[in-house]
Amino acid sequence: MGRFRFRPVYEAVCAVTMGGRRLVAYSGHRRAIRLADPVSREEVAVLTGSRTWVRALCEVRTDDGPLLASGGRDGVVRLWDLDGGGTPVAASTGHRGWVNALCTVRVDGRELLASAGRDRVLRLWDPRDGRLVRAVDTGSGRGWIFALERVRAGGRTLLAAGHGNGSVTLWDAESGRPEVELTGHRGFVWTLCEVPDGERTLLATAGRDGVVRLWDPQARQEVRAFTAGAGPVFALCRADVDGRTLLVAGGDGPGTAVWDPATGARAGDLGMDLAGIISGHGWVRGACRVRPEGGPPLVVTAGYDDGPRVWDVAKEIA
Repeated sequence: MGRFRFRPVYEAVCAVTMGGRRLVAYSGHRRAIRLADPVSREEVAVLTGSRTWVRALCEVRTDDGPLLASGGRDGVVRLWDLDGGGTPVAASTGHRGWVNALCTVRVDGRELLASAGRDRVLRLWDPRDGRLVRAVDTGSGRGWIFALERVRAGGRTLLAAGHGNGSVTLWDAESGRPEVELTGHRGFVWTLCEVPDGERTLLATAGRDGVVRLWDPQARQEVRAFTAGAGPVFALCRADVDGRTLLVAGGDGPGTAVWDPATGARAGDLGMDLAGIISGHGWVRGACRVRPEGGPPLVVTAGYDDGPRVWDVAKEIA
């Protein structure tokens, strides 16, 4: 089995574009942000200017090209120019304590960057200059914010936030007002993922209680729930397999589960073969999907392993 570690090596992972190539960015307590080609497994660049434990990464696009946003222990949201070689272009301050989550959201025709964390304040930034556009205090009753996700509902775009008290709040990003609060989880909600389901969009949520819940944000109700494994779930992401959308759920325990969100049935596992067991794959803290040019869609997981793992889910569960 893999070596025991007191803390995960990598907590944040996301797909990015650099020089026209689809890459994967990943980071954690070692502070440096690494960019690698998911197909060749070769490291392309290392960004060393963050100087802090990184817990969240997100690609944001501007008219001038793609940027990488990072956030972590020092409360600073940093922007990196990927086409410019990964040079830092902005360091936006205002959060008190950890930045746990980042995502993009469209407001008034502009793509903004949303950030949140320990101080329970939801902040929207203009990625063109790092300027603060809006700050929304979500209140002390919900607890820290651990996850953010952009969700489409009835032709509108809402911003979902997963809280420490087990609730998920859907916010109107334009007005800063809460639209609906989804309750059902026990303990923190660590991860969120938008999942298409025919003509509607569902929101998958998971966290400490180990239950994956699927919500219809338009109808404002729970559609389905299933237990993903033996412990907390820290990472959710979509996997596109033969015209189907599956859901990858990673957390504490060996392997990573793949589920069919339409039925709640387990479709397979990643890393539960002999190679995965010997290497000690599991205890996942982050996951993302990436589609390299000319190649199949891939899923990348990161956590306590020595490095991120790349999976062709269609082959793994065949």
